[in-house]
Amino acid sequence: MRLITITTPFAELFQLASPRVPACLLFLSVFVGLGAQGHAQTLPDNIDISTSPNGIVPLPPTVSQVFTNVFERYTKIVAPNGQAIHFLIQNQVTDEMAVRAREVMRFFLTDVPGTQYGADKTAVANRMGILEAALVYFNTEQAAGQAFNGPLGNANIFAQDLYASESVVEGTFAYINNTNRDATFEEVFHLVHGAGIQPILPVYHAEMTAAKNAAKAAGNWIPPGGLPLQDEVFEYIISVIDVYYGYWAHNPDGDGSSFGGEYAFNTRTSVEAGDPQGVFVMRKFLPEFFTAQLHCTAGFNGTFTLTFNAGTEYTLKSRYMTEVHLSGSNPSNLVGNPLDNVLGGNSGDNAIDGGPGSDTASFSGPKAEYVIQCATPGFTVDDTVANRDGMDSLSSMEFLRFSDQVVAAADLCPQASATLRNGSGVNALCFSSTVPVLGSTWTAQIDTSGHPGATLTIILGYASPHPGLLLSIGELLVDGTSNRLLADFATPVGLLSTHTVSVPNNTSLAGFAAFTQGVTFGGGIQLCNAIDVVLGY
Repeated sequence: MRLITITTPFAELFQLASPRVPACLLFLSVFVGLGAQGHAQTLPDNIDISTSPNGIVPLPPTVSQVFTNVFERYTKIVAPNGQAIHFLIQNQVTDEMAVRAREVMRFFLTDVPGTQYGADKTAVANRMGILEAALVYFNTEQAAGQAFNGPLGNANIFAQDLYASESVVEGTFAYINNTNRDATFEEVFHLVHGAGIQPILPVYHAEMTAAKNAAKAAGNWIPPGGLPLQDEVFEYIISVIDVYYGYWAHNPDGDGSSFGGEYAFNTRTSVEAGDPQGVFVMRKFLPEFFTAQLHCTAGFNGTFTLTFNAGTEYTLKSRYMTEVHLSGSNPSNLVGNPLDNVLGGNSGDNAIDGGPGSDTASFSGPKAEYVIQCATPGFTVDDTVANRDGMDSLSSMEFLRFSDQVVAAADLCPQASATLRNGSGVNALCFSSTVPVLGSTWTAQIDTSGHPGATLTIILGYASPHPGLLLSIGELLVDGTSNRLLADFATPVGLLSTHTVSVPNNTSLAGFAAFTQGVTFGGGIQLCNAIDVVLGY
């Protein structure tokens, strides 16, 4: 087994680092390989994180003091080979920050079907486990320097540092107002890149290097001063990633660039146009959208939206997200975007609107522990277990995901619908209607302008449709041999005849279907189109 270990004193490397370049990136470049015979594992793979709801646990006292003297908490991702990718956490790093870093790592290691290098990331994750890859999460840059000057500097791990002072959680003031740059993407991907991609996918690493060289030659990417040549590709590719997922779209540099002018682009549109080679290479491993499971901070109070709004600056980045959950107990709300979202509330009462797309509401417990009530529009889901999911009012939500099953919303609360049908098309399109919502009035109209002399209109409703029977008066589209459910008469006023039918407020009728067709009389008989209706919410 190959081991990555630190062989150069951290302080020396720290002095080499420019303000822009994390010192960790430099010390990663001086790791050397040791034989398996000389390797004593210093971080166990079997630390149990299942005892904590969020997977963050105290660092066990049985772990070497090299780590317990510096870090207080721990979490991990288990690679397919059973070995852990570690997260070591200092005391000022919040659980929310640590969970976010772990989920960003999981996002980077999740397979992306159809991509050249990301369709199966098993080998990348396994290599990270073998090399004892560890995100070392410090309070500050100074704390990192102090720790690496001590015994931690000789630990047998492949380390990448991240600081609480450069971490931003969704829903915080810093996130909403873009007051701090979030380095989580950068540092987590550095670890994936150095401990996984570079040793397992050398051809891909070479392609990233070629894209870096092209961008550098074109003047689109300027490496920070003092950065070793072999480290340039690490900084370049994260510039592409950060910009692609919207994290510089608020234009903090004021000139359409990013990273303090190092990279010439700051939005997805501009990077796709200006550095297509970089985007093409990035997309060989990563997906189009940011699909990590993200959590708004517990202190957030308001409506967190994934829908882009030019007047709401943070949506320049949230527009690319697909999954967000509320934390804490504030009565906050979520609004999805046109993507297929997964949205989850907190222990308070929340309103969750999926918006366009095929959206899923997520719940913590089994379906039997929730009371579901249909409403117009949408429905409510009330958790019978206290202090867990609260009561959520859902709208534009296609699925509900419980811990034991996924249920289609249409099966729980069938939505009212009215679908026009006109067979072969010979009938005039003279029949229209609203949708038959339970407890409302269904209104239908027949336009008699194409039938001069009309004195009466009828809407016929049957239990079954007819595929089409051509008659002298038009095409019959309802099955007259099935149960007749409706025969409503009206007299035209001018050229329009209006029918109103009361829909019972009876929940047992939700999902009931009827097949209707309009007919005009007077000066002959004429069949209109059909409308297939479903009673619902």
